[in-house]
Amino acid sequence: MAPAKQLTMGVDSPEPAKEEEVERIAVLHATVEKYLPKFAAGIKKAAAEKQCDDAFMLLHQDAFAAGYDDDEYLLLGMAIKYAGLHGVPLNFIGKNHETF
Repeated sequence: MAPAKQLTMGVDSPEPAKEEEVERIAVLHATVEKYLPKFAAGIKKAAAEKQCDDAFMLLHQDAFAAGYDDDEYLLLGMAIKYAGLHGVPLNFIGKNHETF
């Protein structure tokens, strides 16, 4: 079995200062909007047009990290957080490499 990747979890870190939290959120927005502009636009549109409480955005699991790349995993987490900050729930569908 492969060893687990060493991660630094937020619970193991001191609480960020308010200015640092604002900066982290700004970096999150800038990163998602740079690398996933259509996703960011879709989230903004869904947030603005939310017409019922059970609305959500549907994504295929291979849209992120289909090649098991660390940066894509990071971007997936950032995209989930971005959607959450805009109040848009995400649902994922699909099987591994189903779209290939």
